[in-house]
Amino acid sequence: MILVVDYNLKEIKVWGFKGEHGSLPPVFTKDADEITDDNVLRDFIRAVSCMDTVEAISFRILFGGDYFKNPAHLCPGFFSRFSKLTDLFPFYVPLTVEMLKRFYRVFKNARLIAFFETSFFLRLPDKERYYPLPFEYYRNNKIKKRGFHGIFHEANAGIFPESGKNISMVFDKQTTICAIRNKSPLSISLGYTPLEGIMSRTHCGDLDAGIIFYLMNVQHFSSYKIDEMMKQESGFLGLTGYDIELKDMLKLKGKDPKVDLAFNVYSAQIMKYIGETISVMGGLNNIIIAGDNIDIFIPVIYDVLKKISFLGINLLRLPWDNKTSLINITSEESGIGVYLNRMSFPEILSLWTRNLIFAPVKL
Repeated sequence: MILVVDYNLKEIKVWGFKGEHGSLPPVFTKDADEITDDNVLRDFIRAVSCMDTVEAISFRILFGGDYFKNPAHLCPGFFSRFSKLTDLFPFYVPLTVEMLKRFYRVFKNARLIAFFETSFFLRLPDKERYYPLPFEYYRNNKIKKRGFHGIFHEANAGIFPESGKNISMVFDKQTTICAIRNKSPLSISLGYTPLEGIMSRTHCGDLDAGIIFYLMNVQHFSSYKIDEMMKQESGFLGLTGYDIELKDMLKLKGKDPKVDLAFNVYSAQIMKYIGETISVMGGLNNIIIAGDNIDIFIPVIYDVLKKISFLGINLLRLPWDNKTSLINITSEESGIGVYLNRMSFPEILSLWTRNLIFAPVKL
């Protein structure tokens, strides 16, 4: 059995995969505060595995800095390198190290492998990773574009021929768009923090930095208030005033002008990044869409793709097949292929882990 673990500081989610193929198994969730010692963790995993032998455990890690370009086995050297990232991610790294060490102590006979959401973007060209800031901030503060959703984007990159010019789009709690050529990223919409890029339910996304200083001067906002406003009071919530999930927000589309405005801004940001990725690659062969919120956003995805149909996209009519993990949603006449990849990140990590176990490579 292969276990996939997602730890977000508040809770641990675990999926248990027994075979090579099949649907997503049920998720087992436990509050992180309840994992008070190694025995509690052992009992929790026994409940997930139903006492089957655990061959490997793969962990989704949000941030790997410049140290982790590939998946990494958990070992003393790993903990030493990962702990060096504490200054860049002071809340996440120490608590994650503590939890990973607990797994390391309890499961000595299993392969423990960390997969990072940022590794894929270490292949970005320098012109995409650097901001036009004084260079001392790169040396002292390591400010560079980090990206996110690397697991989904790398999985999407593996689907197409190596020479293709492809756009990978991920619809999750945040929406990210990546230009991929020769299986490597050329651009990514999300940057050093989650605030750059496309707006989300509460994040503002791209913003004129001058607005921050204007509000600080005129409204006398502190840096903490600005941070709170941009991360927790903006996006769909800020434009509409509705503190609801996006699936419920979609039900108000066409009924409330504020909701229509919010989705128009969101779609415009997506289209802007699609245009940017095409320019960066010098063309386009395929678009592949992934993420846990694909099915929620089908109406938005359809609208955006219809608006860029002038590129040569000939979409199939709705409804699209929702039973197959990878489907082509364009006709045979379409000049550009558009695909939906419904593999979840636990399924992706399970597949990658199984490949590592049965076809070992140097990590």
